[in-house]
Amino acid sequence: MPSAALLIFQNSLGEIEDLVVAARPSLRRGDLRTARAVGRAQAVLLSSDFERYFYTINEEAITFLNAKSLDYSALPSSLKLLHSKYPIDDISATGWENRSAKLATFIVEDGWLWQSDRRGSLSHERLLAWLSAPKPADLRRYYRYWNIDDIFTSITRRPSARGQLWLGVQELVDTRNSIAHGDFAAQPTQRDIQRYLNSARIFCERADRALARALARLTAGDRPW
Repeated sequence: MPSAALLIFQNSLGEIEDLVVAARPSLRRGDLRTARAVGRAQAVLLSSDFERYFYTINEEAITFLNAKSLDYSALPSSLKLLHSKYPIDDISATGWENRSAKLATFIVEDGWLWQSDRRGSLSHERLLAWLSAPKPADLRRYYRYWNIDDIFTSITRRPSARGQLWLGVQELVDTRNSIAHGDFAAQPTQRDIQRYLNSARIFCERADRALARALARLTAGDRPW
C-alpha cells in the first residue's frame, strides 16, 4: 500500500506524460523550437512534483509519529538534534536579556525530546527547512534522520543500477535549476525526460516502502502505509 504522498506524486506524472504526447507532432513536423519548449516545461514540472513528494511524505511521517506519542528514547538522536537546532540557533543569536521567553518556549516545544516522562509533538517543517533541492546527496542525508544509512543502497541491489538512479535524479535537479536560472542551453530531449521520469518514479516508489519499514521499526508496530 503506497503512502498518500506517493499517490499524489504518481497522479501528477500524468501531466508529464500528456506533454510527451503533445511533443510528438512537433518532432514529426521538425518544429524543434516547440519540442524544446515542451521538454523544458516537462523538466520543471517533474522536478517540482518530485520535490513536493518529499515535503508531503515528511509531513505524513511526522503526523504518524505524533499520533503515537512516542517516548523521546525511541527517536533517532540525529532527528532530535535537527529538530532542536533551529530554536537553539535562534536563542544563541538573541541577547541574554531577551532570551527568557524563547527559552521557555524551547522547554515547552523541545524539552520532551531530551528527558523522560514527557510527551510532545514534532514539527515537520523543521525537518526539511534545510532542503533547497532534492539532490541525491541531500536525499541520502534526509533518510539518515530515519536511521536509513544510505537510501540509494537500501533501494537498489546492483551498483550499476544505483549509479544510474543517482545520475538520473542529479540530472533532473540540475536541468531544472539551469532552466530556472535562464540557461537556454538546458534543452532536455524526450529521451532525457523519460530517463528522469523513470528515475524519479523508481526512487519515490522504493523509498516510500523503505520509510514505511523504518517508521515501523521506530514505533515497534505496523507500517503506516
